[in-house]
Amino acid sequence: MKKLKKLFFGTYIRGFVVSYFLFLLTGAILLKLPISIQDGQSLSWIDAIFVSVSGMSTTGLTTVVVKDVLTVFGQTVLAFILQFGGIGLIMFVSIFWLLTRKKISFRERTMIMTDQNQIGRSGIVRFVKNVLIMIITIEIIGWIIMSSHLYLAGYFDLNSSMFQAFFMTISMFTNAGFDISPGGDSLLMYKTDYFMQSLAMTLMVLGAIGFWPLAELKEWLEAKRKREKFEFSLFTKILVTMHLGLWIISAIMVYFIEYNGYFADKDIIESIFYSLFMSLTTRNAGFATLSMNNMSQTTQIFFGILMFIGSSPNSAGGGIRTTTFLLTILGILSFSKGKEQVIIGKRSVKFDTVYKSLMVVISAGVLIFSGVLIMSYTESFGFQEILFEMSSAFGTTGLSLGITSSLSIVGKIVLIITMFVGRIGILALLLMFRGDRVGSSIKYPEIDMIVG
Repeated sequence: MKKLKKLFFGTYIRGFVVSYFLFLLTGAILLKLPISIQDGQSLSWIDAIFVSVSGMSTTGLTTVVVKDVLTVFGQTVLAFILQFGGIGLIMFVSIFWLLTRKKISFRERTMIMTDQNQIGRSGIVRFVKNVLIMIITIEIIGWIIMSSHLYLAGYFDLNSSMFQAFFMTISMFTNAGFDISPGGDSLLMYKTDYFMQSLAMTLMVLGAIGFWPLAELKEWLEAKRKREKFEFSLFTKILVTMHLGLWIISAIMVYFIEYNGYFADKDIIESIFYSLFMSLTTRNAGFATLSMNNMSQTTQIFFGILMFIGSSPNSAGGGIRTTTFLLTILGILSFSKGKEQVIIGKRSVKFDTVYKSLMVVISAGVLIFSGVLIMSYTESFGFQEILFEMSSAFGTTGLSLGITSSLSIVGKIVLIITMFVGRIGILALLLMFRGDRVGSSIKYPEIDMIVG
């Protein structure tokens, strides 16, 4: 037992990864319970694991129609899987620690830091408290507004409106992409309901912009109430600027790419909302107000790039993350200009951080390439469809060209692994293979090699 404990929980990184693995298995078991499955329907173990992983990683890819297969109990179980997975399993465990006033140890602080992609342990407990308060507040407000709108607009009766809003608020804030709409067609029933779309985009932005900005937003509101001065950190400014900047730029690009295509017979308001919604949802949410197959090949490739980039670090989203993308681009530019430092806001970024960014991009590329290679052999679909599916799985987005339910067992396993890695992060995957102590007193002679 000691050897097994050391193998799986020997380091905080391994403990972090194994905790998520055990969580996804628990979710799959709960989804397989008879009370979770509707009469006349079935859910195989591979599909239960697939849906559980997709929920835990807030991806949204599914091999079954959730509304048709799962009961209200099963849908509620899935909603809680989305909540725990999106906010962070370790974050929610910390609620128990805080409520019981348990002293959070160094190891536990490190696990929270890893789960939330934090730079250091300082102030981690206060960060957790602020984030949880903001999350609960946002989701309750979103649930009340959405319930009222769905009922008053005549979509559902009161009870159905409340449950739909309960599930969708969680799914939207965690950028999960799961839906329980009557037709099981994501948000296509709201394609001309711009209030619903605006509410959805607000929840998706707040969930994907990063928990650090949410924590600082709470402190800013408190400072305003006390009439005190508060300055947002450089990190928060970068996250917000990157997330909103990429959203607006990509929306403009989608609008012009599809101007003479899918938008040719649409009015300007329709085209703008389609562009804004789809360019945002590809950055991790996975909801859709149109069929992806209706978009041009160029737009589908562009969406694949956006899914690969993903959302902000320490958020409910996945992908390589916006800061990784930024540092990689800045690192390339600095190298091409002969500069020794990467500069952001008159501050130099640590070389180790830039190096990690490059490792994440390269490792993510290798993971997707390997998955595409395997699936191109085992599946009968085209290269673009498989690449789109892999990008969606890694970016924990959930958009699909309609091939998910038709995949073989091997294809499903490849996506399960990719979604899991997308949730825990490339760095966590790489670091779990080494111990807490790194480095060596032995230094070897350096050599030079021709590259490029």
